[in-house]
Amino acid sequence: MKIGEIWSVDLEDSKGHEQQGTRPAVVVGLANSMIIVVPLTTNLKSARFSYTHPISPTSQNGLDNVSIALIFQIVTLDPIRLRGRIGSINEADRQAINSLLVDLLKLE
Repeated sequence: MKIGEIWSVDLEDSKGHEQQGTRPAVVVGLANSMIIVVPLTTNLKSARFSYTHPISPTSQNGLDNVSIALIFQIVTLDPIRLRGRIGSINEADRQAINSLLVDLLKLE
C-alpha cells in the first residue's frame, strides 16, 4: 500500500463515536509496520464538522459516492485490517488532507 491509496478497512470493533464497520479509508502514513488512515463516510452531514474534506467519485479513486474524509478520526491500524485496494486520491485531495492534518496536529 502507498500513501494516497484508498483501501477498504475493517473498523468492526470501534467504540462510541468512532467510525465503525468495513469502510473506505485513505492511507496517510506508514510507520513501524502499521498503516495510518483517514476513514471516509458517505454521510454528507459529516461535512459540518471541522477537519473534514469532501472527495468526489472518479475512476481513479474507485468511490461510488461523494465521500467525506474524516481527518479528525485519523487512526493507526495493523495491515491485517485492510480488506482490499479501492483506488487512489488525486494530488489536490492529497494536499487538502495533508494541510488539514498539519493544522489538526499543530505541526506548524
